[in-house]
Amino acid sequence: MNQVLVNITCAIICLIIGYLFGSIPVGVLVGKIFFRQDPRELGSKNSGGTNASRLWGFKYGIIVYILDFLKLAVPLWGSWAILTYVKMFDDLPLLPTTEMILNNNVAGYLITWPVYWLVVVGCILGHCYPLFASFKGGKAASVTFSSAVFSSWFVGIFGVAAFFITLKIKKYISLSSIIGSIVVMICSWLTCIPTFNEFCMYGLTLCPGYVFASVMTFAMLILIFRHRSNIVRIKNGNERKISWM
Repeated sequence: MNQVLVNITCAIICLIIGYLFGSIPVGVLVGKIFFRQDPRELGSKNSGGTNASRLWGFKYGIIVYILDFLKLAVPLWGSWAILTYVKMFDDLPLLPTTEMILNNNVAGYLITWPVYWLVVVGCILGHCYPLFASFKGGKAASVTFSSAVFSSWFVGIFGVAAFFITLKIKKYISLSSIIGSIVVMICSWLTCIPTFNEFCMYGLTLCPGYVFASVMTFAMLILIFRHRSNIVRIKNGNERKISWM
């Protein structure tokens, strides 16, 4: 079995799976099912939870956020489980366990790095540029924070805390998302520290380290890029503020 070919094929499959799940247009579906409206044509013309809450109320915004969270969690954890525990070649799974990766005990395995993190990359791209919604999607906030929350309690707690603290002080959801994503990125790099890396995740499940941190850095950059119009409005003083907090 050609190890390079297996790695490339698996990486592409993870990207595609993530992209297809990320492309599920939750905000568009909620809008059309309950209100016969397309959020991409109203408000900020965005299909994410923020625009949904402004158009249809806080409850529906939360519904969109939760479903957007789940469309990342399902393929990420599913890919991890399949790659790590389903035996495929030579009576071994494709991927060693996280404990084995951290201890560099990967002999005999075709894939020796946590390739399932590419599901997150694909999901972010799908969420922002959805195949099933004319490539007009959200701004990566829900997927970025769901990646943090479902991957690491440590990264999730600090990222979400930074979001809500900023929101309480400044009242801008966009600014809170940007600050929160920066904190998520910083905390993800802390998972590269030996001995601390096992503690900051949900046990020895998803693998901490440089691949995870690089993916979270990518998520932060995409989120900031997608919020560039919000940044301009904040500078000009005409960005909408929330009133419920």
